Amino acid sequence: MKRNKIVIDVLFIVLTAIILTGLDYFELLENYIGYALIPVLGAYFLGQQVERRFKN
Repeated sequence: MKRNKIVIDVLFIVLTAIILTGLDYFELLENYIGYALIPVLGAYFLGQQVERRFKN
């Protein structure tokens, strides 16, 4: 079970990096790059809390 959590965490981080890199490539983050990680971190920690709450 712990291994699955690590795999999901790594996939989330890699997917987020790919999305942010793509947005940067198309210059959609130029003015707001400083705020780009706020929703990402929020989604990550929200996922952690949901996992803890609904753990079997």
